Amino acid sequence: MRKFSFFMLALAFCLSACNEKTQGFKVDVSLANGNEKTVYLQKLVNDSIVTIDSAVIKDDLATLTAPIENPQILYALKVKGMKGFMPFFADNKDVTIVGDLYNPEAVTIMASETQAELDAYYDQLAQLQSQVMEHYQAMNKAIETSDSLMMDSLTQVGTSLLDNMNSYRDEYIKQHADKFLAHYILNESKQEYEIPYLKELMSNFTSESIYTEKLNDYINKQERLEEGQPFIDFTLKSNNDTEVVLSEIIAQNKLTLVDFWASWCGPCRHENPVVKDAYEQFHKLGFDVIGVSVDQDEAAWRQAVEEDQLPWTQVRDSENKVSEDYMIYYIPSNFLYDQNGTMVAKGLRGEDLAAKLNELLK
Repeated sequence: MRKFSFFMLALAFCLSACNEKTQGFKVDVSLANGNEKTVYLQKLVNDSIVTIDSAVIKDDLATLTAPIENPQILYALKVKGMKGFMPFFADNKDVTIVGDLYNPEAVTIMASETQAELDAYYDQLAQLQSQVMEHYQAMNKAIETSDSLMMDSLTQVGTSLLDNMNSYRDEYIKQHADKFLAHYILNESKQEYEIPYLKELMSNFTSESIYTEKLNDYINKQERLEEGQPFIDFTLKSNNDTEVVLSEIIAQNKLTLVDFWASWCGPCRHENPVVKDAYEQFHKLGFDVIGVSVDQDEAAWRQAVEEDQLPWTQVRDSENKVSEDYMIYYIPSNFLYDQNGTMVAKGLRGEDLAAKLNELLK
């Protein structure tokens, strides 16, 4: 009898475990003009896109499935061959996506309570943004007619509208500090904040989330990229196919500029002659440059180096690991380090570069 009871208990446990593994939620897709298109259900994990399921749309319909996971995960529907994607929070509940593939703005995502809250937030934000755009259109008319009184008036109104838009986001984050959705919104807009104010907003949070982890990581990295902080070492291959170690270059020079750029970046190519002039003027005094390209196209990178006749060390960050460490959101970007590896300046453009070098080397 005991053996039978033990067997039934084990069987029940197994069935329970199997059911847990198969639990999940569905994403029902109904997209006009989508027949024979492949759709992918994806999730964002550690800033990487992971495909969970795929299906081919038949009679404008398709169904995808996903396992039960952290409800804070952001999902998205991706249509093969088309730009963009349709993001949503699922709360581990069934989702319905309805609309026309050729009219993405009219697509409706009926998902979770979290998604409904986010949609309401974006709707209000869109109204404020619309007011700002209408204001700028009026400002352009005033400029065309040289109406100075109207321009002064509109400038004051414009400042107020922008303040309203920014304060709406900040107040929303403060009022929903206990929800991960507020953490998500702040994480999406974190680059628009100075670090002290970003910390202030986060101090209101009463819970943790995967987005607070991202925010803390962002703050830690940004603080490592302030003046007075040490360099972040890296090893990359040069255009001469040799391994280049940043720490070795820094140790050999009084000042080293780590310069992020790309062949396809117009402002970068415009800035290259400026850096070249500074290099030729100050290299004998102990100044060196290491160019870090974010090009994915190796041939285009090599061609640009040759065309611009750049004499300093050139490496390529093809996997974007170094760019992530240095929080490169736009290029050109640069960081100037002394021989001890301490940052003495950053974001030096145009005449500012030569002026700083003249200050430190002469």
